[in-house]
Amino acid sequence: MQTPDNGHEGSARRLMHRRSIECTGFLRDDGLWEVEARLIDTKPFSQRDRFRGELPAGQPVHDIRLRLAVDDHLTIREADTTMQATPFPTCIEVEGILQRLVGERIGKGWREVVRRNIGRLETCTHLSELLGPAVTTLFQTMSHGKTPEGRSSRDNPQAQDKPPFFIGGCHSWRTDGPIVAELFPQFATKAPGGD
Repeated sequence: MQTPDNGHEGSARRLMHRRSIECTGFLRDDGLWEVEARLIDTKPFSQRDRFRGELPAGQPVHDIRLRLAVDDHLTIREADTTMQATPFPTCIEVEGILQRLVGERIGKGWREVVRRNIGRLETCTHLSELLGPAVTTLFQTMSHGKTPEGRSSRDNPQAQDKPPFFIGGCHSWRTDGPIVAELFPQFATKAPGGD
């Protein structure tokens, strides 16, 4: 079914594909931090799939899930994947690949850690893409600590002697910017060309 949608400058457009990514973060009773991430691709029309037969509109082309559990230092303690729906039967062969990341630490150089442990042809592109939002969801999950009620994610920043993981991670958290200078002056650097 075609549903009119006025997109760019009033042009009618037809929905052809929908990708949904959902990530959920948890604090477990054993003290580990856990994230579940799920990627679902659907088409709004029925299609003939060579390996799965007729796929009705809305039935997932991809339904890929991953789970990571980390300790307080962002060291991966558990990792698993479920390839619930895939276009090819061989896709499920990568389900155990994230086990190679157990023992690795998420932080600076994380993408290189993943590349070093998992070759491009040993995994699924969609699973690799899902690692990005899963990891940033872990950061958000951990941001208020283990007793978050009524706290700021940056309580008492001047008392810290190690920079939090987010410093140096984006434009606002750059070490030569005003946010770090105000909230974490002990980790601030002068801007190039500054006095």
